[in-house]
Amino acid sequence: MVLLIIESTTIGVLYWRLTPTSTPSTANQLYPAAPETFTVPFYKFNSPISNDTEYSLTEAYNNSWTVTLQNQLTFSGSTQTSEAEVAFAPEYPAENQSIPTIIVQMRADGLVRVEYFAQSWPKSFGLVLYNSTSPTWVGGQNITLRFISFGPPSPVNPQLAPRPNGNLTITIGQTRVLADFPIAWANISSFYVYGLPNSTFTTGQVLITAYRLMPSL
Repeated sequence: MVLLIIESTTIGVLYWRLTPTSTPSTANQLYPAAPETFTVPFYKFNSPISNDTEYSLTEAYNNSWTVTLQNQLTFSGSTQTSEAEVAFAPEYPAENQSIPTIIVQMRADGLVRVEYFAQSWPKSFGLVLYNSTSPTWVGGQNITLRFISFGPPSPVNPQLAPRPNGNLTITIGQTRVLADFPIAWANISSFYVYGLPNSTFTTGQVLITAYRLMPSL
């Protein structure tokens, strides 16, 4: 999984494939279903990046959804080498083909990077949707991803990046850092966590809450 670190600094994916073809549903028409909450302990992020950990939702979210991460990790030592990554994707026999994927990278010095993969990693680079350092969010502000679907789910592990079928919004704390960005998405049914062997996280956890957004009855 060293590929994740290498590609997190590169922007790719052809932009012409990111042009919506229909009008998205508005978030005001959707309501959250019962949430699913996961707690990932600090030591999961102090391991080599090849030691993946998979968490599964009770069922795939095929349409609109929201995921919130709260970093409660504490650390000592070098902050630039203490890193926690969470990759959200559909379940698939081979993890590097669990595409499309959204990766949230959180570093102890406050770096937050959100990256999107539209097709198999060997065939494309990730598209960096957000990249900034803001130390005040560590241990406090939430990172929220919201996907609003406006079309049927895209295929899993596509050979070519499909056209968008929904919009992604990213919010950190109370600040919306990316609004209604068109992406192609299949479903969210699992997530993988990664770390670095020299991370210095000592206590705490990352709390992850996911729920479907459903139309009103």
